[in-house]
Amino acid sequence: MNQYIQIIFYHFILSEPSLALRMNPDFFDAKSIQVCFKYAREYVIKYHQAPSASQLKELLHLDNKQDVVSDDNVDVLYSSQNNVNDYTYDWLYDNATSWAQWKNFLNSLKNTIAYVKLNQDNVSVENVKEIMEHAKGSFNKSCILEFTDDGKGGSDFWDAASHKQTKLVRSSSGYPFIDMCLKGGYFPGCLICFVGSPKIGKSLWLQNLCAASVKKGENNAYISLELPEEMIHSRIGSNMFSIPSMEYEKVTADQPAFKEKMTAFKKSCLVPPGRLIVKSFPTSTMSVLDLEAWLLEKEEELSTEGKPFKFKNVFIDYINIMRNYRNPNSENTYMKIKQLAEDVKAIGIKHDWAMITATQTTRSQYDTTDMLASQVSESAGLGATVDAMFGIIADSYMKAKGEYYLKCIYDRVAPEDNKRKRFINDKTFLRISEDLSAPIEDMGLMEPGGSPNFKQFANERRQFNNGGNSPQTTQKYVQNSQPAQNTVSVPMLSDSLEENSGTVATQGGFPGMVGVTGAGLF
Repeated sequence: MNQYIQIIFYHFILSEPSLALRMNPDFFDAKSIQVCFKYAREYVIKYHQAPSASQLKELLHLDNKQDVVSDDNVDVLYSSQNNVNDYTYDWLYDNATSWAQWKNFLNSLKNTIAYVKLNQDNVSVENVKEIMEHAKGSFNKSCILEFTDDGKGGSDFWDAASHKQTKLVRSSSGYPFIDMCLKGGYFPGCLICFVGSPKIGKSLWLQNLCAASVKKGENNAYISLELPEEMIHSRIGSNMFSIPSMEYEKVTADQPAFKEKMTAFKKSCLVPPGRLIVKSFPTSTMSVLDLEAWLLEKEEELSTEGKPFKFKNVFIDYINIMRNYRNPNSENTYMKIKQLAEDVKAIGIKHDWAMITATQTTRSQYDTTDMLASQVSESAGLGATVDAMFGIIADSYMKAKGEYYLKCIYDRVAPEDNKRKRFINDKTFLRISEDLSAPIEDMGLMEPGGSPNFKQFANERRQFNNGGNSPQTTQKYVQNSQPAQNTVSVPMLSDSLEENSGTVATQGGFPGMVGVTGAGLF
């Protein structure tokens, strides 16, 4: 871009304090303009208006900058000041910000190359990943220069349009209890976390939530750092296609018959199912930068002319075993998780993705009937960043009955902290369903570990524990735990192809909603 246009940009930017704050003097090619802009920018920050030519000369004289910028240089620079009026505001704003973004990108690229060259002779097996992560992280952070849509650096509270929730369009999770805690469901840029003990079913919850979203027509990415892609497909497929999990391998071996089943399922859906892209990374190898790059690459790959592809939700299984590119060798678990959460949420906000993940509790949570915020332990760093955190509760007694309790531990979206709800686990199809007949329990109004019928629950649990885990005892409580009259195992849209269908209920849900709801509802 020629120097004359840069001079026009110089005066336009200084007339807009919000723009001046974001501009770097070295965006300009000429050294004299760089120095003038540096001093003029400081003046704008202090006095909220651009300095005159005389005022700028005085500032330069006070700092003895005449050898770099003469008075004649300033006069030439300001001789074109009035020429700004030859251009429209919108043209100036669009072109000045685009030019600034490009110059910022080039500067970031130069700095990254300089860093790589500086360290290329010191690269070893031990530090190569650290150097690469630092280079990628530094470039990704510095190359983005954002400007507000209105160019004014914020929004006016007394402007009614500022209050429209245009960026908070909710998308149902498929579970009324979760939607209640999120004021309607996921929203772009949110970070939702499910916490539970090892092997309690964190992945199963994420897979059920993902299945619910796909059946609603939403595009999803499922990122696994533990399980292979084939296993993720089989678990979600068992849920969606009503194939018993133990028979899934056999059923899918007959590819022509399985393709027919998939086609029949799609036809049974009220809306075309969304895309689901599953990607596995080795444990502790994927950083947030890697995740962002992969998601953007996939969106570009799946886009067609006139029809861009966009992920709605991103499921990460799970955040604790991601790689922290900021401090890859740090042993501070709290900071690691906190920084990972901040970075995951940041890319969600940047690209309008809802981010759903899981984390782990301490050993003390292995067999309890309640979960407190103070007991989240190594994942406590998440609490400062998540929009909502749900605790997955299931002691030995609950597992034998095939049930979970989901408790809202943190909630920054709605005042629903300490509330919990009963869910049913169908192990045949790996489906988790919400028991709509069960009450929402406010644990903040109860004794620790209590419930509305705590004494009865405690006595039953004691009997179960005293009786041991014999097949007879377990069978007794499994039989007694069958869904209530107005509940069913999780119905699916494809169940019209099966023998069983759900019972319609209006109490505790919307008219026409089946009695137990979850990933199989939509």
